[in-house]
Amino acid sequence: MAFALSRSIALVKASWEVLKKDREILLFPILSGAALFLLIISFFIPLLVLGLLPQNTEDLSLWWYVAIVVFYLIAYFIMTFFNVGLVTCARIRLEGGDPTLKDGLLNATHHLGAIVAWAIVSATVGLVLQAISSRAGVIGKLVIGLVGAAWSLATYFVIPVLIFEGTDVFGAVRRSLSLLRSTWGEAIIGSGSIGLIAFLLIIPAFIVAFIVLFLNNIILLIATLSLVVLYIAGVTVFFTSLQGIYHTALYLYASTGKVPSAFNQ
Repeated sequence: MAFALSRSIALVKASWEVLKKDREILLFPILSGAALFLLIISFFIPLLVLGLLPQNTEDLSLWWYVAIVVFYLIAYFIMTFFNVGLVTCARIRLEGGDPTLKDGLLNATHHLGAIVAWAIVSATVGLVLQAISSRAGVIGKLVIGLVGAAWSLATYFVIPVLIFEGTDVFGAVRRSLSLLRSTWGEAIIGSGSIGLIAFLLIIPAFIVAFIVLFLNNIILLIATLSLVVLYIAGVTVFFTSLQGIYHTALYLYASTGKVPSAFNQ
């Protein structure tokens, strides 16, 4: 456990050294989160005001299912678009350049077709897995969860392959699997390590919120929950950026055989 934790800290430090040189990378998860928040507000608030939100699954009409599909597609498009921008800037920095927010946004705009195609595929897979899981028992949910994890791992390199190698979506999935075979250990350990540290940092915030919940002080509760939300959002933005940097560095290693200097250790 101590060794795993020390390696996790080393990976975070290596990614942080890159992030310190280009803190504009932090703007991509911030913009993605803001866009998703606006999407949720624009989607659910009108339905709530008009009283169109269904009370139970029996009230779901065909139009509601269509709306959910459209919502998923737009959400996946937003996440993919800004992820492309992040990966673009990370690669420029890892190759010795000095990227700007504009560089990432322009490259994402240049690959709109690929982003839309991947959003359709990933949203479809997500919806299908969720639909099956909602109707499955405990064991079925576990199996679907494993299938979802396998899909996430198999498509680990899809986005950098799409934008840097110019393949189609299904070609990118095949290429991602090929790259993963030579780096599956680093992909799991690296992403898991960074995710582990983020999780450990978030736990104290939930503990504080849980304690304040029983103090019967509404003002203190509102203030604490506000700070907790901001803290969790900050941790999420920070570690999403670190994940993107590590993800890009691993892609460069897998595709070229060269390890970016920040990750040599």
